[in-house]
Amino acid sequence: MVRFRAEVVIARPVEAVFSFVARAENGSTWNSAVREVRQTSAGPVGVGTEYSMSRRLPQGPVENTLRVVEYEPNERYAIRVTSGPTPFLYRYTFEPQGDRTRMSLSAEGSLGGAADLLSPIASIAVKRGVQANFQTLKTVLESRP
Repeated sequence: MVRFRAEVVIARPVEAVFSFVARAENGSTWNSAVREVRQTSAGPVGVGTEYSMSRRLPQGPVENTLRVVEYEPNERYAIRVTSGPTPFLYRYTFEPQGDRTRMSLSAEGSLGGAADLLSPIASIAVKRGVQANFQTLKTVLESRP
C-alpha cells in the first residue's frame, strides 16, 4: 500500500482554488500525467459524479474511471479511482489563510506488483511527482487575474 501526504499554499482565495481543482477536467493543465478528463455522469459535480481519465504513466498510456466520494465546497474534495491500474483514493482539503489557500492531499492506494512490495520507496517517488504537480498548479492559479 502506498500512502503519502502533500500540501501547497497558493496565493488565491479558497473559492478559486477549490473550484479549479474540483473541476476534474482542469487536471491536464497542472498534472503532468493527465492527458484528458471527461465527465461521464449527468448533472453538476458532487458526490457520485464519475469521470473517465486518460493518463500517461511510466508503463505507458492508461485509462481510469474516477468517482467523487466527498464534496464539500471550499473544504473537501475526494476522488476514488474505481477502474484502471492505479486504484487510489485522493482526499483534498482546502483551508483559507487570508487571501491564500492551503491545499493538502492525503492519498493511498496500490501500484500493484513489486511497487507495492517497495511501498516506502514508491510512496516517496509518487509524492515527488505530486509535489511537482502542486507547484505547477500554484503557478497556473497565481498567474490568473
